[in-house]
Amino acid sequence: MQTIDRNSRARSRGSRWLTAAVTVAAIASGGVALATPAAAAAEPSAAVPTAGAETEPVKCPSENCNKAVVDELGDPYSVALDGQGHAYVADNKNGELVRVDLATGKKETIVSGLGGVESAALDGKGNAYVASRTRGELYRVDLSGPQYPIAKVASGLGRPRGVAVKDDGKVIVTDWLYDRVLEVDPSSSGSPNKIATVASATGVAIDPSGVAYVTSSQDEALYRLDLNAARGPELVADRLGHVHDVALRDGHAYVGDDGGDAIWDVDLASHQKHKAATGGGFRGVAVDKDGGLYATDEDNKTLWRINGSTPAPPPPPSDDAKVDLKPVPDITAKPGGSAVPRIYVKNTGGKRIGNQDITLKLGPEGVKWGFNVVYQDRDGDLVETPCHVVDGDAGTSLCKDVPLNLDPGQSVQLRTEVGTSASLKPGDMPSITWHIADKTAKTDWLMK
Repeated sequence: MQTIDRNSRARSRGSRWLTAAVTVAAIASGGVALATPAAAAAEPSAAVPTAGAETEPVKCPSENCNKAVVDELGDPYSVALDGQGHAYVADNKNGELVRVDLATGKKETIVSGLGGVESAALDGKGNAYVASRTRGELYRVDLSGPQYPIAKVASGLGRPRGVAVKDDGKVIVTDWLYDRVLEVDPSSSGSPNKIATVASATGVAIDPSGVAYVTSSQDEALYRLDLNAARGPELVADRLGHVHDVALRDGHAYVGDDGGDAIWDVDLASHQKHKAATGGGFRGVAVDKDGGLYATDEDNKTLWRINGSTPAPPPPPSDDAKVDLKPVPDITAKPGGSAVPRIYVKNTGGKRIGNQDITLKLGPEGVKWGFNVVYQDRDGDLVETPCHVVDGDAGTSLCKDVPLNLDPGQSVQLRTEVGTSASLKPGDMPSITWHIADKTAKTDWLMK
């Protein structure tokens, strides 16, 4: 009965166009504006528009919307960015996960034969999670290569359409067939845990505070779901058409609507919406660390790079803190093992430094986050501060309110743990960059 009902809600491409036309007519009195935008590749870029800007949406293709992949994709759905110049696309045609080099536009099939694949997400630790809607299963793919091993981590997911990874490593999966939002623990063999009901749940994204945003293709809507509180989904915006994926940045959600050939920009505070881009059957959306917008297109079988923006500045120093950073030398690691980069932090200012935000940036390929924690030893006690991967940039983590507690002239040693790929060779020198207060320094280590 459930399957018959769900099939009756599935719309043909032609009927979606009619529904989109009615929807557009119903909201025609509202303004439309521009949205975010562009690329990791080094190209001239435009500023990220704001929700109130009275600007026409970007048209694809155009000067501000270009293909990010050279060859056609098969049947592209979701897209995820690793923050190191690559996009990962879930391609439904052959059940593939495809990696696109955003600098060259070349694509590479990482895995295939997973059934109907519509969703993929990265965990910031060198793994991708891919859901098969035809099998109702979730897989973990080790991206370090060269064989890209696959492990099934969950089944009984109905028809999964969206995947997102929480900071604690658990995976949120949307089940379109049975109207469920599920939580999967990849480290456990237990059954998926239902955490909410959303009609025809489709795309999902999670903000740094642990709030999930879920799209509903039945309701043509976007819902807010606080994963830290026991309350149901809250409507953020509706009349969004035949919605697919959602991406988040700076208080905005970007939603792909392949029925109305649009990407919607939704202000999460005011709940106002406008069209960011038009001209393609947009499904998957992703925003990079600089505000660049990427979107898959079922009609043109491609990945678009839309507009551009200037690189985001590093976080401002808090309380005008002044420090000196001294990386600890002679650190070594073995390929496939862990490295523990360390750094000394000295208060060189005239005021006490209390809690301080710290940003960590991974070096070249072959390095992934370990426990993503900053450690320090204080009076025989181990002090741990958790860090969180920055949305849209898997290679950057933000560690909020690290308790340095340094009087002028005092120092402390900080350390973190990262994983290294087995593909690294003896003599390679990976690194991690620390941004603390007014200084930036790099700790590297020798692979042996």
